[in-house]
This record gives sequence, C-alpha cells and structure tokens, in this order.
Amino acid sequence: MTQINDKLRIPKNIRKVKNIVGVFSAKGGVGKSVISLQIATALKEKGLRVGLVDTDIYGPSQSVMLNSSPVELKNLKDDQLIKPLVKDNIKFMSMGLISGEKMPLIARGPKVSGAIMQLLFKTDWGELDYLIIDTPPGTGDAQLTLLQRIPVTTSLVVTTPQNVSISDCRRGIEMINKLNQPISGLIENMSWFQPDDQQKKYYLFGKDGAKELAREYSLELLAQLPLVELSDESKIQDHPLLKSEFVKISDKLMESIKILKKKKSIGIPQANIIK
Repeated sequence: MTQINDKLRIPKNIRKVKNIVGVFSAKGGVGKSVISLQIATALKEKGLRVGLVDTDIYGPSQSVMLNSSPVELKNLKDDQLIKPLVKDNIKFMSMGLISGEKMPLIARGPKVSGAIMQLLFKTDWGELDYLIIDTPPGTGDAQLTLLQRIPVTTSLVVTTPQNVSISDCRRGIEMINKLNQPISGLIENMSWFQPDDQQKKYYLFGKDGAKELAREYSLELLAQLPLVELSDESKIQDHPLLKSEFVKISDKLMESIKILKKKKSIGIPQANIIK
C-alpha cells in the first residue's frame, strides 16, 4: 500500500510520474548536470519513459548540453501547462529555455523556490517512468523546496574526490538525512584522468574521497568516473566508457528504488490532488 504524506499536495501534471530522482550536491562544479543527463540517457536507452528538469535557476546548463534554445519553447504553450521539449527522446525543461543564454536571473530565495515549483508543476510531463531532477548546488531554499514539497522517490549525491568537495557534500547528505529522505548512493566524478594513449592514471583532485564518505554514511558508492577526452563534435553522453558506467549506475538505481518501495512502500502520493 502506498504511503501517503498528507502534507504533500500533488498537482495532476506529475501524478503519472512513477519515480522522481533528485541528483544533489552541495558543491558546485562537480559535474552534477552532466551526470543527471547521462542517467536520464541510460534509463531512456532501456526503453523507459524519461524526463529531465534542470532546476539550477541561476546557472542552467542542460539547455546548452541538449543544444536547445528558448525559441523552441515559445510555440509549445497549451493553456496553463507548458509542453516540455523532447530531446533525444527525453522530455526536458529548464530555466535556460525561458531566460535565454545571456539573461541572468536576479532573484531572492522565495522567488527562486517559486520558479522551481513552476518548472515542475507547470510542465505537462505526461506519463513517465522516471523524472530526473538536476538540482542546484547548496543547502538552501531551493534544495529544501525540492525535498519538502516534491514527492522525491530517492536521491543521488555527486562529489569529486577533492577534500573541499567532500566537505560540502557531507553537508548535503546531512541535509537529506535530516529531512528523512532516502539516498540511493554516491557518485564520485573526476576520479582520475587517463589519456587515451596511456595506461597511467592521474589523480588530479585526490584519491578515493567518496569511498571514505560512503563508508562514513553507510552509503553505496555507485561509481568512480574518470575525466575523459572528447573531440570537438562528440557528446559526453556518447563516450563508450561512460556509457557503460551509466548502464551500471542506472541498474543500481532501479534496484535501489525497487527495494525502497518494497520496504517502505515509497511512491508518488495519489491523494490531496490540486485541481
């Protein structure tokens, strides 16, 4: 039986979303947006229906990675809901589609939270197996809004092995734990750099920081991802090594969600719907 949180009032537009996964990191610049996109791509390639929402209001980057522009969104409005763009068979929404590449968003906390809610609740997501939320860095209003007002099924936490990143990431884990939200695992990004023509690994940002963090919080370390070389025209989500890693990550994520739902009956609440 689905566990219902009476404090959550869920609009119709996400009632048909089976799983919502928040990708968090209290530290900026760790590659969280790239990882969110790669997870969405890996799930999509399993034949699942996937959406991706970029809630980094101040610095949206998914629109750049998916080669999208605000012009594509203008003619897609349908009554009160906005139809998301579909890129590579992934439904996609971002503030970058609304504000434009050169237009900064200048706003305080409450307006930021409101913008995040609109991105999620004013988009016509339709039926989805997974909605991946690329969250902004930090532990402030935006993150609290997502964790307290969105029926997040589970979370993933991204860090690099660097001490500063580990320290900030620890705060992010503490925030999620204090709000009694599940975490399906850690992903360590930029773990090393290995040139394509060499066997030697270069640990540019330290070594195994996330291993220690995972041990500290009894979390699963889902992957340690290297920095990779890309040609000018290639996409990072098409890199063969990373693609294989994200197949494994998506498998572990799906299994974790299955276990969470079996143990705690966690799911999208179907009560107290806003009409």
